[in-house]
Order: sequence, then structure tokens, then C-alpha cells
Amino acid sequence: MDAMWAVGLGLGLLPLVIWVLRSFNEWRYCYPHLTFKNGRKLPPGHLGWPIIGELVDFLWCFKFAKRPDDFIWNRIARYGDTGVYRSHLFGSPAIITCSPEANKFMTGGTESGSLIAGWPSPQVIGTSSIAMVEGAQHKRIRRYLMEAINSPESLKRMFITLQPSLREALKNWALKGTIAAFHEVNEVQFSNICRLLFSFQSAPMLKEMRRIYTGLVAGLRAQPINLPGTAFHSAVKCRKKLSAMILSEMHDRRANKSNIKEDFLQNLMDSVDSNGEKLNDEEILDNMVSLILAGYASTSLSMTWALYYLAKYPSVLHKLREENRLIREKKGKDEHLIYEDIKDMTYTSKVIDEVVRVSHVSSFVFRTVAKDIEFNGYIFPKGWKVIIWLRSNHVDPRYFENPLEFKPERWDGPKPKAGAYYAFGSGPRLCPGSNLAKMQLFMFLHLVSNDYKWELENPNSKIKHLPHSMVVDGAKMKFSHI
Repeated sequence: MDAMWAVGLGLGLLPLVIWVLRSFNEWRYCYPHLTFKNGRKLPPGHLGWPIIGELVDFLWCFKFAKRPDDFIWNRIARYGDTGVYRSHLFGSPAIITCSPEANKFMTGGTESGSLIAGWPSPQVIGTSSIAMVEGAQHKRIRRYLMEAINSPESLKRMFITLQPSLREALKNWALKGTIAAFHEVNEVQFSNICRLLFSFQSAPMLKEMRRIYTGLVAGLRAQPINLPGTAFHSAVKCRKKLSAMILSEMHDRRANKSNIKEDFLQNLMDSVDSNGEKLNDEEILDNMVSLILAGYASTSLSMTWALYYLAKYPSVLHKLREENRLIREKKGKDEHLIYEDIKDMTYTSKVIDEVVRVSHVSSFVFRTVAKDIEFNGYIFPKGWKVIIWLRSNHVDPRYFENPLEFKPERWDGPKPKAGAYYAFGSGPRLCPGSNLAKMQLFMFLHLVSNDYKWELENPNSKIKHLPHSMVVDGAKMKFSHI
């Protein structure tokens, strides 16, 4: 009888326990701001459960339902279309911004000092990465990177360095007949970016680096819980291994002066600013890791999506072929595409913009509120994270007509509403590797459209959402010479 009474009491108290747990984060983080300065209020939303916040809902939308934008649409349906919502994700209370106006306001906040870099994984990205540093240090590192990777000389060298191996990879794809697109693109792209950045050629070394880097990327946007078995813990370990490999190469070059190479690593090691100062080893290391991310992970995803959409939209592929065929005829079949050819690739440029829009190269980016911000009557408290949600605007019919249609011609018209299209960031936080990524896409599309044909074995392949972006899960293609 006593046991039954205890069970009954427990069941009776269960709703109260659930209510207390669901209210804990709200009390802890929101209460100090409920009557904050002249009655200003926090954005609508809820901070979820203790410790994990709204992580379960987030994972459900991304990994299980495979509809990540439902995470935003659900909040719009529940709280109204305010464009800003409070939440608790990645171990911190956060404000999610998802309207063009809010995203534009937040991406400009770094210039006023109200926002600072806020990635939840500095141990993975590196505290001296351009994605993490602020103020004068950010300007200084950005200047070094722009000179190292975006100068005309660097981009011209990239065209010369990468095209032979890319041509060879495409030939091998045709010999195989059927390819797993994401796997093949990843393999060739990782080899190419390591050749460009470090001049690494050894196949076993590249294979090991790729394995390590895959583990690093898996923890890039993971819950920052550094316990064995978690993606974040594995990513931190992978980061240490990758750092050791790059540092070893740097020390070898300094010890052996005859080992000087023409690559981006050497550019950063040799760069000197107007005061005669060089980047230190930590700054070089952290930013080389970031460049791999910009040049490999994002670009390989875009290449895979380009193959996928061009196979599904043959009229677009036909126009792409026509433009690139004319460029090939002017140059000769065996001549490489060069940097100066890009100005004539107007339709190819629109295809790239459309690929980037639909592939969501980066679903969202992070900031941290450095001082209290007010936006549309809502307060963004100091110390909270800001998650600038980019992807939902890219598929919103209010900003892009028939947004799920792959239509490069949409870029002939007026530019999208300010804040609706932020593929590579903006302002001082514009990705310094954006040109590097785009130039690789120009090369890839030029070669593949001129010489090859392909079709999807399963046009209805499901989308798989990765920590960094998304890809067609298991998309196999029949690939051959024209």
C-alpha cells in the first residue's frame, strides 16, 4: 500500500517536476532581463531544458526529420514572424536571427563593437583564426590572408597548380563509369587544396590528413561537451593531430632553406607587414586550418550539388556547355583555363551563385553579444550568443521566386533583398577564401561541362545534413566522356 501511495505521489508530482525543469533556463537566463531598462523585452521563444536547451528539437529537424528549416518555421508558427527568437543551443543562451533585416543588422554589428566572434568551438577552429579574432588583430590577419590567397598572382598560380590533377581525376571518374559523387569530389578536392596550401603530394599522408580533418569538421558545430565519445571531444583530438602535422612542415622549412615552396603556407610564413612584423606560428597554424575548411569542405559540397542540379536541369547544363565550349574553342582543347577567362564566363557565374544559394554552404554563423543590443524593441543581452540563420532566407518565396527551382537566370534580375543572401558573409567578416572557392568552381564547371556527361542513378536520393552543410546521401552517378 505504501509503495502504491509513493508511486501515486510520484506520478502526481511529475507534471510539477517537468514544469520546474522546463522553467529552469528561463529563470536562470531570462529573469534578469524581464523588466530590463524601460520595459524592453527579450525576443519570443523558449530556452528549453537545463544544459541541453533546445538541442533535441534542433537534432530532430536536422538529422531525423531531414527538414532543418522546420526549426525556424516552427518558431514562426508558434511565436509569430518576428525574425528573432530566443533559444538555448550549443551550450549557451542564444538569440536566433532569421529575417533579412535582422541578419543584415547582426552582420554589421561587428563594426560597431556590439558583437564579437562567437563560435562555440574555439578549441577546434583556433583562437587566432580570422573567424575568432577581433579589432586590430582581425584587420591585421585579414590583410595577410587577402594578400596570400586573393592576389591576382596567387589566383593565377592556383589555376596552373590545380587543373592537371583535376583533369586526371575526371578521367578516372569516366573510367569507373559509376561514381559516388560526394566521395569522389571530396577525395580530389582535399588532395588539391593540400597541394595548393602546403604542396603535400604523398598519398598516404593525404589520406591520413583527410581522415583527421573529417573528424575535426564533425565537431565544428557540435555541442561543446569535451567528454570521450562526443563529436566535440573527437574534433579537439583531431585538431591537435592536424596542428602537429602542419607545425612539423613549418619547422622543416625553416631548418632546411632549400625546402622553400611556392604555396599559401610559404606566403603566410614570409609575409611582413608595414612595421616589419610577421605572423606568429599560432596565427599561421590556426588560419591554415581555417583555409582548409574554406577551400575544401565548402567547395566540395558545392561541386557535388552542381553535379546533382545540372543532372536534374539539362537545359541549364546545355547553356553552361555552350558558354564553356566557346571559351574552349578560342583557347584550344589542351590549354588550361586561366584567371583572365573568368570575365567571359557570365552564365557560369550565375550557375555558381545558384549552386551556392541552394546548397547552403553555411547554414548559420555565430556571434557573441559584447554589449547590450536593441533591435525592433527586443533586447539582446550581453554575453548571449547570436546564431545568424542564413539558410531559411535562401528558400523563402518572399525573397526568391520558386526558391526550390534551380534557376541561374534569377540572377539576371534585381539583387535579392539586402540580408536575404549571405553565402560568404559580408563586410569585415566576408570570408577571405570566397574567391578561392569560386575560382575552383569555375575550373571544375569548365572542365566537366566541356568533356563529360553524367546522370543520376537515383534522382530521388535523400538529403543528408552534415555538421557543416548538407549533401545528397549516397548520390551515385553514371559518368562518362562526351
